[in-house]
Amino acid sequence: MNILQQRVRAVGVAPRYGTTIATVDQLKGYDLVVAADGLNSLVRRSFEQEFGASVSHSTNKFAWYGTPKRFETLSQTFVKTEIGAFNAHHYRYSPGMSTFLVECDAATWQAYGFEHKTIEASQAICEQVFAESLEGHPLVSNKSVWRNFPWIWNENWSHGNMVLIGDALHSAHFSIGSGTRLAIEDAIALTRALEAEADIASSLARYQAERKPIVKKLVTAARTSADWYEHFAEHMKLDLMDFAYSYITRSGRIDDARLRAMSPLFMARYEAARSKA
Repeated sequence: MNILQQRVRAVGVAPRYGTTIATVDQLKGYDLVVAADGLNSLVRRSFEQEFGASVSHSTNKFAWYGTPKRFETLSQTFVKTEIGAFNAHHYRYSPGMSTFLVECDAATWQAYGFEHKTIEASQAICEQVFAESLEGHPLVSNKSVWRNFPWIWNENWSHGNMVLIGDALHSAHFSIGSGTRLAIEDAIALTRALEAEADIASSLARYQAERKPIVKKLVTAARTSADWYEHFAEHMKLDLMDFAYSYITRSGRIDDARLRAMSPLFMARYEAARSKA
């Protein structure tokens, strides 16, 4: 964010902070309104029909924590308890902190009674479930309530002089880790469309025509990946190598040929295990 803010100032834009936009009427009088206002986009919600917006939710529950335990790379921990199954996505985001995203299916969430527990009580349970991975480190809450992942999609990417980018336009499941990248690439594509066309309307049409097929492909992969996580408790019953293979190929973007090129030793071990089965 600091780099982006520095870049904004370098090109002569004066950023304004602490200004709440409560209604789209406050956005009148501008040539172009770029709505990068996230999952709960005011602009999208104000013109849902015009944007062809749809919103749905995954059944799994997740809570987003931090931890001072360092996880050098993106890794995951799957834990089966007497009551249910949990999964944690963890990765380092600063020298001394890591993200620690806890996920469970609806049945586990209900069995633990999370619906009636405070943020602190839920955090304590998660620390206990993942005690081995955390190695004595605590979880850090930042309004870490349980949520269902929201699926956002818009058939029409602009309405009048308003255009959507990022999570306001589309959401991609955290299991493929492309949300920020997609938003930045949206902004790049929009900028190029504005540079290529003579007027706003033509620019927005070009932006959608060129960018939409690319995003749709990634979002489809994200949905396929999310579907795998909807049933991760069942996948945990697989043998180790079958589980690993199922996880790696979950999004549909990696087939055997690509996996063999990327990780020949893994494929050799996997195929050897399969031949013995």
